[in-house]
Amino acid sequence: MTVSASPDTAALEACHERLRVVFEPDQPVFIIEEVYDPVGPLWRVTLVYRDAHGAWRRRRYRYDIPSDTLYFAGEQPMTIEEARAARRSGRSLTTGTGD
Repeated sequence: MTVSASPDTAALEACHERLRVVFEPDQPVFIIEEVYDPVGPLWRVTLVYRDAHGAWRRRRYRYDIPSDTLYFAGEQPMTIEEARAARRSGRSLTTGTGD
């Protein structure tokens, strides 16, 4: 992934680094949404992942830029169909590409 000189893009890469620590290196994790909030300033990230039991889950995180802190913002179970759609539309946290 290329990081530009833009502070919000650099912060997004820092957010990705924090997220990589949360999950196992070989665990399938797909980012489906990244929204920058200049008021925070912060990034809101939604991703899907497969848990230790094989179930797919949707998780939300908030990355606070000034404090360089990643916050967990909730989790929901997903159906297989929702997970398939998310994997097709999302990109891998580890490789930056789709499935």
